Amino acid sequence: MNDAPMRQDLLCWNQRFSSENYLFGTQPNAFLARQKIGLTRVKHALAIADGEGRNGVWLAQQGLDLLSIDFSPVAFQKAKSLAQ
Repeated sequence: MNDAPMRQDLLCWNQRFSSENYLFGTQPNAFLARQKIGLTRVKHALAIADGEGRNGVWLAQQGLDLLSIDFSPVAFQKAKSLAQ
């Protein structure tokens, strides 16, 4: 199996998230934030491709048990920092 395309994608995403700044800011996506009222019935959330964590952190702040994942370890590290 040729892993070169996957490595190239990983390099691309890591580079994209390598800035000290948060690419999309630290506030949740506006659509997600508007769903706050409906989250009262939800206990768990899965944040796929959560990037730097702005949506996942917000969901956790709403009291949800959250699993946040992203392909980029650079983005995931920033998400962990944001969560702290």
